[in-house]
Amino acid sequence: MARHVAAPASRSKQDSRDGAGKATLASTVVGRTIILGVAPAMVLGGALAPAATALTTQPSLEPEGIAAPADSALPDVGTTAADVETVEVAAAPVEETAVVDDVTGTDPEQATETATAADGAVVLDTADADGRVAGAIEVPEGFQTVGLSWPAEIDEAVPEMQVRTRAADGTWSGWSHLERSTDDADGGSAVVTSAPVYVGEADAVQLATVDEAAEFPAGVELSLVSSAQVTTAAATTSGTVAPSAATNGPTIITREEWGAAPRCLEPGTGPTWFPAGGGLKAAAVHHTVNPNDYSTVAEAMQAIRNDQAYHQQTHGWCDIGYNFLVDKWGNIYEGADGSIEEPIVGAHTGGFNTGTVGVAMVGTYTSAEGVKPSAAQQDGVARIIGSRLAEYGVNPDEKTVLTAAGHTDGGRYYAGDKVTLQRVFGHRDTHQTECPGALAYPLLAGIQDQAAVYAKQYAPQQEPVAEQYTNLVQAVYKDSLGTEATAAQIASWEYKVSVSGGGVLAEAMEKSDSYRKARIIAAFRSTLGYAPSSTQLSGHVAGIKNGVRTVDEVEPYLLMNPLYYKKAGGTNGTYVTALYQHILKRSPTAHERKVWAAKLGSLGRRGVVEALWESRAGVGVRVKATYRHYLGAQPTSAQLTLWTDRIVGRYSEADLRRSLINSQSYLARADARY
Repeated sequence: MARHVAAPASRSKQDSRDGAGKATLASTVVGRTIILGVAPAMVLGGALAPAATALTTQPSLEPEGIAAPADSALPDVGTTAADVETVEVAAAPVEETAVVDDVTGTDPEQATETATAADGAVVLDTADADGRVAGAIEVPEGFQTVGLSWPAEIDEAVPEMQVRTRAADGTWSGWSHLERSTDDADGGSAVVTSAPVYVGEADAVQLATVDEAAEFPAGVELSLVSSAQVTTAAATTSGTVAPSAATNGPTIITREEWGAAPRCLEPGTGPTWFPAGGGLKAAAVHHTVNPNDYSTVAEAMQAIRNDQAYHQQTHGWCDIGYNFLVDKWGNIYEGADGSIEEPIVGAHTGGFNTGTVGVAMVGTYTSAEGVKPSAAQQDGVARIIGSRLAEYGVNPDEKTVLTAAGHTDGGRYYAGDKVTLQRVFGHRDTHQTECPGALAYPLLAGIQDQAAVYAKQYAPQQEPVAEQYTNLVQAVYKDSLGTEATAAQIASWEYKVSVSGGGVLAEAMEKSDSYRKARIIAAFRSTLGYAPSSTQLSGHVAGIKNGVRTVDEVEPYLLMNPLYYKKAGGTNGTYVTALYQHILKRSPTAHERKVWAAKLGSLGRRGVVEALWESRAGVGVRVKATYRHYLGAQPTSAQLTLWTDRIVGRYSEADLRRSLINSQSYLARADARY
């Protein structure tokens, strides 16, 4: 049966957390009850397409033109196998190439059509005056989806390609661009592919270069994907679906219903197709780049099933790359296995798969197609995004900062780059691609707004929060800003920290201007003895936002200032003494003072400050001070060694603060303080 995702049942906040302070699964799945076996009479939350019968008329492709009548439940289909046949794409010798006026406007010659997929190759044996080359083969057993693949090392030599196919009645379709796919796992791939194109039932295919192609490299392969259409009620029932009191959430057509193949048993190295440890932070929106003229749910399911086969067998992935797909009628399909229950890391936006839910609209929404996503399809995208982000207390109608996990083909960013994005963003925001299409991309702002509405509707039902979490919020505000939390701030954060721990507030605090300003003011007073001017304050805040320095680097930056040198006594010896007392909390020996005073001549103030500040002794002093500030106690020798090693290595002092605020010790101390 389709999964009807209900509003989450109320949870006891303390009972739902394990010893590590993370949410656990008991009678709920990621906090939402999944109701199975729903009766046909129940009003659901999605929209089924017209029945696949001889009387079915093709619905309008315009946003307002898609309608659907009464509701019905969906029986499971089970796995429906999809087969992928691969043939080589090869250029014919010049002397064996036929010349026509226009390869894109000329149907393939009968002699060319006698070549079949069984021959193992598509030979580009037709050329035109513009230098384009084309070739065709027959596929007597039929197919519905096509795509190209080639080794990454020849990528620059592979020209842009287009495809058209022949239906059973002998008519040839229009041309579809085989766009290079920028969907990928975070670690990248040794194989480059085009996006798969669903063409419906076809028995012949013709390829052509988009532009002049003087040479065509060896190594390009054509994938032909075929599967049987689903013939059960899962694909033929029509219906209008809306939320009911019993199921306040979107209906999701499961993998069993659309006939998915199993994911591989061993996903391999890396995080792909495992749950993301930090939950979901944003949603990436795509289109699947297949024609928009599919007219039944059966065809939509077949396209999705073929895409999965292409992703698994041509890309070599463990599963379909998207977490969810939405057809033109607004039906939502479960993509990568487990995506309903977990923040599964897919392969939809290489480098940004972790922590994002990938939602693909079934269709093509480029300017050339001239079709926008229907209102129902936009609504379906908003529903699933709002529902999934609500699970993690995320408001879709905001911006967020994501860190690129790696650089993939066509990617705009490299590993470690921090990128500010809308929480509902398009694939083109991170990659060199038109996806989700020039006519769909401007609609994302409205989808984001609607997703925020659904997120509130689908948000977990909240019980009164235990007082200790109210106290935790108060403690974090006091320790971070030096001020008491207001009633509004407590109300905003107490439930979130009860579910996710104090770390979520600590992370938000680190990114806030209020915290940055408080730290900058404290740094000025401890080094120069006065508060910064408004211009100085805004300048340092801007520097932190732009990555010039972190909030923890403002203090050593001020220690390098000539004003601090003058304040310390105006000589190298007095300056070194002041630095020792400030950074290491002791006076230097005579020998140390002499050595570092001499080094000022070669290293300058910056070099000396950085050497002392980043030393194990300097880091250890700050680790102790941080423990005292947040926990009111000295770290043990093991804790001191651990965090000194981490901060000298690749961790930051912000990581230490988040760790302490997220600890049970901090929670207990906050409860005792308030």
